[in-house]
Order: sequence, then structure tokens, then C-alpha cells
Amino acid sequence: MPSTTHEHTLNVTLARQLRARGLNANPEITHAHGRRIDIEVHIHNVLVAVEAEHGQTPTKQREALKDADARITQNLARCAVAVCYPDNTTENTITTAQYLYQVRDHASNNRKAAWQRGNIDNLASVIRLAPAQIGDPDAAAAALSAQLDEAVRRLNPNQKQRLASALDLPPSKTADNAARWDRAAKRALLLVATAVMFHSRLDAHLPDSRPDHDNRAAAAKTPFTGAWPPMPANHCLLNQNAPEDAPVIQQFTDAWNLILALDYKPIFETALAAIQACPPDPAFADAIRETAKAALAVAQNIASLRHDLLGRIFHTVLDTARYDGSFYTTTAAATLLASLAITQNLCDWQNPQAIANLRITDPACGTGTLLMAAAQRIHDLAPQTRSDGNAAQALIEQVLSGYDVNLTATHMAATTLGLLSPTTRFRNMKIGRAFLGVDNDGRARLGSLEFLDQKPLLMDWPNAAQPVTQIDGDHPMNNPDRADIIIMNPPFTQHDLRYQQFSDTEKWAIRAREKQIFANKPVHLSSIGNAFVFLADYMRKTDSGRIAAVLPLATATHTTSLGIRRFLGEIYHVETIVTSHDPDRTYFSENTTIGEILLICRAWDSGKGAKPRTKVVNLARNPSTPADAYSVADSILKGNFQNQNLGTLQEIDAQVIEAGDWGAVQFLSPYLSSEFANLTQSDMFPASPLNAIAELGSANIRTTLTRSAMPTAEGMIALWDHKTDVTQAMLAKPDAHVAPKSSRQSNAANLVWARRSRLLLPNRARLNTVRVMCARLNERVVGSAWVPCIPTIPQYPRDVVEKALCAYFNSSVGILAMLGERSNKALSYPQFSNANLSALIVPDFPKIGDNAIRRLAAAYDAQCQTPLLPLPQMPADPVRRALDNAVSHALAIPSERLARIRRNLAAEPSITAKPYAPLASS
Repeated sequence: MPSTTHEHTLNVTLARQLRARGLNANPEITHAHGRRIDIEVHIHNVLVAVEAEHGQTPTKQREALKDADARITQNLARCAVAVCYPDNTTENTITTAQYLYQVRDHASNNRKAAWQRGNIDNLASVIRLAPAQIGDPDAAAAALSAQLDEAVRRLNPNQKQRLASALDLPPSKTADNAARWDRAAKRALLLVATAVMFHSRLDAHLPDSRPDHDNRAAAAKTPFTGAWPPMPANHCLLNQNAPEDAPVIQQFTDAWNLILALDYKPIFETALAAIQACPPDPAFADAIRETAKAALAVAQNIASLRHDLLGRIFHTVLDTARYDGSFYTTTAAATLLASLAITQNLCDWQNPQAIANLRITDPACGTGTLLMAAAQRIHDLAPQTRSDGNAAQALIEQVLSGYDVNLTATHMAATTLGLLSPTTRFRNMKIGRAFLGVDNDGRARLGSLEFLDQKPLLMDWPNAAQPVTQIDGDHPMNNPDRADIIIMNPPFTQHDLRYQQFSDTEKWAIRAREKQIFANKPVHLSSIGNAFVFLADYMRKTDSGRIAAVLPLATATHTTSLGIRRFLGEIYHVETIVTSHDPDRTYFSENTTIGEILLICRAWDSGKGAKPRTKVVNLARNPSTPADAYSVADSILKGNFQNQNLGTLQEIDAQVIEAGDWGAVQFLSPYLSSEFANLTQSDMFPASPLNAIAELGSANIRTTLTRSAMPTAEGMIALWDHKTDVTQAMLAKPDAHVAPKSSRQSNAANLVWARRSRLLLPNRARLNTVRVMCARLNERVVGSAWVPCIPTIPQYPRDVVEKALCAYFNSSVGILAMLGERSNKALSYPQFSNANLSALIVPDFPKIGDNAIRRLAAAYDAQCQTPLLPLPQMPADPVRRALDNAVSHALAIPSERLARIRRNLAAEPSITAKPYAPLASS
């Protein structure tokens, strides 16, 4: 029988329980015109309306959504959470009930979204995170970027140089001398803008925060005697009672100097260096005024000060990721990673001292997004850290620390953490700038990576009174505590682009330093990301500690990362690997299209016994908001992820992970992962790696050969492209003449030509359009998008082996073998290095016998000129079915098994380039 408990009673009880969890919640508030909000929750200055219905039927869900959306359109709330109590909920069961809930904002109206399910703690966390998904930080960042460009245009070249030099900001590497200092000057003005934003956040707190002691004084405990409070930020912009030449500069200088008597050195001392860099002439004053005006326009919208805004601004204003690898972690990904890494059993969350003793470090902190997410996660687990000033101060000063090589980024990280709690004191904030480059003594330095060999060169905050200096050697940043959690999204720019901001001499010195530090380490320097994984191992507590990282997907799939995978697998329990099979968002960072993983691993003592299995989570939909991400993390931690239609979860034996086989990330379908494992273990048929029966030609002919539409003197030909509208059948035709790029490269070109073949394998493929995964020609050629494959089995005619392999690689099981061995950067556009291709699983031809080989070759002869359909249409492709039929008979694989593989492959998002479509219920 349905409960008779009145909905009003439930709302009052729920509000009381939310207050017990640290939320400022009040029930049944009536506004003008009789409009009532079931529960109001105030988070900073954002009002979140909670609209609840008693019952979870479709009708009740629609009513809850209607009421929640109405509170937004009526301008009563900036965002809302629709909630459905379960039937039979009473005052006594409200803390054990499983709620349905959905976050709504202006963009949510008329948009179908998924309901989430969870207990009251989950609901409280989602409500707390709701303001973090309203507003448009991209638009705010773009507007601020445009206004900073206008401010820079007001400056003359000398002012730009002085502004950049005052903050030790290098000029952009550009051939345009007129614009050489623009980016550096813009970066300096960005520091001013963030200081103005933070100033505006402090304004409400400053009147009650008069310092007892002057933090600017050299002598400790010097009494503060100045006037108080500092002038508010908007008054500094508008007040004209200052020297006529530069009133804005003088007003902000006076206010920030006064604020520094209280605290906040990382933020305001750096900003003071910027506004005092040039003589205060009208042009410079106008640039500062426009910068401040733009910053206050952003700050007026408190929703835009959610903790991802500064990161968005940084990466919108300063497009440096191509060279320094500083990709910004989305707030959703940061929430997901922090929630999986900082767990209930990490410490006693009711014990203030236990929390204060935690150490969480980001050695590549950027603008502080991951540190902010860690702080938010701790707030969820220990709500008292929000309201208790001592606990909040310990969190900022003791628990969290971060390093970065970029002054602007570290300034923003300090500001970001300050936005979390503007009243927190920053005197001991552990955000450090680790020098990257060649120092005055000619020594190359690698930022925080120097911890592996010596102490890094840590730079003090710049100010106008002194040049940039190294911080005191006894400073805690120079001697960090080993961390309980190293959380990071390290740079992973590829080798040929890394350090392009330096001169050639400096670049080669830095690369030599890399090789010196990582000699004989399980780190391949093709990407610097793995080096930070090794650093994280060094920085963790020796007997415990977790690493939580955003890493390129290639870390889990590429042969160059095999060493770091085995290193982690041996020393750690790799707890969770998360990857996205959402074609729209395969990444967890902004400004990139490179696929990524989230990795969480915990130090493991062999004395603990058998290592648990690894959870490999393949997301069908990458969460786009912190609230969504929190629900995903909660379902993973509670073990009910599979039931949420969020993706798939596989549990992989520790021995597989220790061997460096993290291939479970390759497929959304656990069935395909299982079948690929069967393939590699010869459980499907007698198998061997391709390099046991064949050799490969050159993977990169473009360094030695050039193409031509007309015949060349050398008579060389190639299958240069892999155009899916041209190469539609297994039997292909040459599409280019080729010749040595120069006379000096003739010998190298001849070596490449000597390793040509009739059989070609792709070195990359666009899976949603590709038809042919292996091509054969009637004459031997080289390839550009293709790699020659040269059979080496003497007992069989070469042409028979070529045809058999071509039929196999275009069958469903051959495609499974190729996709399981790919190196991914983008989900639907895998790459195959020669190392990948050499490891491809193929039939062990000597074992399967002559009849099987000839059956496969005959299938090629019968189908080689018939076009295949694109991979997404595999189930309906008569050629693919004919090849599968031949494979079934030749390798003794049941035809239904191959049909199942074919059907599952065709549904993979990596092949369709579309979100996974769940099967309709009958």
C-alpha cells in the first residue's frame, strides 16, 4: 500500500538531512505570486531549487521536471534538481531511500536527459555540484580573450616587452617581429584579470578580516596599523580620486598592497608586478582599465566563476598546448578521476587530524583543475571542511600541493583554490613554479621532473621590487612530503613538437637532460607523459599511495608504453582504467581530439596476498557535467555500473595487467575483448604472430620517396593512398609512380623498394568508411598509407600465402585481430606501427595445414574483385560472409561464432563513429 506520508513532510525531512551533509537547505519557501520552491539550497550565491515528487512513475518524473524547469524560467533559481522519492518513503526511510534525480538549467528545458539513481549522499553531492554546470565558460573565456587582445593593441612594443619581462614571460616564437611580444603581454594581462576577479570575490569577506599582523613586513608578528578594508574591485575601476595620469593603476595598487597585508601573495604580488611594469601613461592605464573591466564583467556572473572557468580562459587565451602539452582537464573528468581515487576508506573523514595529514600532489598542476576536484571530493566526504575555517585552511595549506612550469598557470592554480574558499590564508600555499629551460649557469632543467635526480629550481612569485628568484631551499615546496595521492594530467606532447618555444641550442640541451634522467628507466621519451608516471611513483608514499592520472589512450595500447605498463602492473594494483567509446568525446581534456584514459592504481605489497583484478570501464557516453561524472564514479565504486546503461565493465586478471596487456580498452563489447583474448591465446585456432611467417617493409616511405602522376626513370610504383571510394575490393591497383626525393637518397630509396610486396597492410584506417583492411596487387609495390607484407614460409608458394592472409585479414576474425592490436589516438582512426603489425595474430600456417591455406586462398580468388561494404555494414556484406565461411571451414570455427563477432564489431562505436545504440527491449 502506498505511503500516506505527506510530500511536505518528506521535503522538510530531506532539507534537514541535506543540512546535516553541509548544504544550506531550507524547505517549502514561497516567493512572489505564490510561487513555491520545495527545497532551496544556497551554494555560494547560487540558488538551487530542489523540486520533489512522491513516486517514481513516468507521470511523477514528468511533474518533477516540469516544476524544476519552471523555477528556472521564472528566474527563481539559476539551476534546479528534479527529485522523485520512491513509493512508500517515510520520515524514517528517507536516509535509506534510492532517489531518482536530474540536474536542470536553462539549457535543459525541452531536452531529454537521463535520470540518475542514488542514495541521499549521492543526491547531496549532485546538488552541491549543480552550479558547476550552469553558465557558459567557453563564451566567457572567448569574450575575455577578445577584450585582452584589444587591451594589448593599446600598448606599444616597449610596453609589451616591459610587461612580459616583469613577469619573466618569454616572447612567442614567431617570425612576425611586430607581434613577437603580443602573446607574452596578453599572458601578463590575464594575470591582472584573474587578480581582479579574485579581488571581487574577496570584497564580501574583507571588512571582517582586518589582519592583526602585517604579512608584508619582514619581521614576524609586526602589528598591522593601516586603514581597512581595501577598496572594492569595482570601486577601483570607477573611482577617479587618484592621480590623473593613471587612476585605475593607483587604485588597484593601493588595494592590492593592502590585501597583501592580510595574505594572498601568490595572486596579488604577481599582479602588482604586472600593473607596475610600465610608467603609468594613458595608453598603459587604458589597457589595465579595459582588462579590469573585462574581468569584472566575468566576475559579475558568479556561475561563471565555477572552478573550470580559469582553466578555460587559460587555454582559450594562451593556445600553447601544441608545444607544451598543457591540455586542460574537463571538470567532469576531474570529478570522475578524483571520485575514483579519493575513496571512503582512504582515511577517517570524521577526524580533522587524519584529513590534515593527507598529502595530495599534482606535479603538473596547470591551472589547478584536478587539485580543485580533489578539494571538492574531500568536501563531499568530510562536509566540515567547507564550514570549519581551520579544516579549510589545512586543506589548502597542508593537504594540496602542485607544481607547474608555467607562471600564468600556477598563478591561476592559486587563484582557483582561492575561489574555493576566499577566506583561506595563502601564506603556506604549496603551489610552485618549477623552472623549465636552461638556467643562468647553462644547466638544463626539466621542471618538477628534476625531483627524480635533484631538487628542481623553484621560482618565487615575481614582484615589482625584485627580480624573479629561486625560493628558499628550506621551503616545503623544495622538500615535499611523500603523497597519499598523486593526481595529474601530465603533458604528453610528442617528441618532435616538444620544447618548440626554446632556441635550438636550449631545446637540444633539454632533450639531453631528459635522456640523462631517464636512462635505463621504463620510460619511452616519444611522449613525456610516461616520464611523469615514473615521477608519480617516486613522489608517492613508499608503503602506500595512489596514482590517479589522465593519460593518452596510447599509454594502454602502444608498444612504446609497454615498459611503463609492466612497471605499473608489477608495483601497483591497477585498480581502474576508464576509457571513452563516446565518438563525440573520446578524450578527458579540452582542446584535443586525442583519445585518453583515466588510470587509478594503488601501491601493492606482495605480502598482501593475491592482487585483485583490474576494472576496465569503457564508457558509452562520456559524462559532460560534474554531476553526471559523480554518478558514474559512484556506480563504479558500488559495483552497479553495468546496470546503468553507461557502458561496460570488464574485470581483468592481475597477471594480464602485469604483462602489459591492457587491450580490454580496445572494445566497448566485453565479448569482443574476450574473443580477442582467446585469439591471442590460441584458444580459437592454432595461432602465431605475423612476424613468425612474414616480414614487413618500410612503414614510412615519404622520407625517401616522392610520388608522381607520370612514370619516373626508376620505374617504381606504389599504392600510395587508402581512399575508401577507390580501394573497395581486395584486389587493388597501383595509384602512383614514385622516385627518390633526391639523388642523395637514391640508396635509401632502393632499400625501401627492395622490400616491396604484392600484399599490403594499412598503417592507419578510417574505420567508419574503410572497406578493405588488407589489399593485394598483381605486382609488387611499396605503400604510403600501406606497409608491404612479405611472406617467409618456404614450404608454400608465396602467392598462395599472400591470398590466404588477405582473405583472413578481411574476415571478421582478422579484423578483430587487427583492432585488438591497434594503437589509438582517435577512436575511429587507429594507427598501426610496424610493431603493431608484426604482433598481429594470424593462423599458424604450418599447423593448420595445406588444405586450410588453400581454402582461404580460394576464397580470395573467388571474392577479390567484388567490392566489400564499409565495416559498419559487415553483417549484411555478402563478401564478408563468404570470407567468414571460408575461415569457418579452414580454421574449424563455428559459423555462428563468427557471425556473432561480425555483429558485435559492426556495433562498436569505433567502427560506426556513432554513439552506441542499445538494443531495443522486446
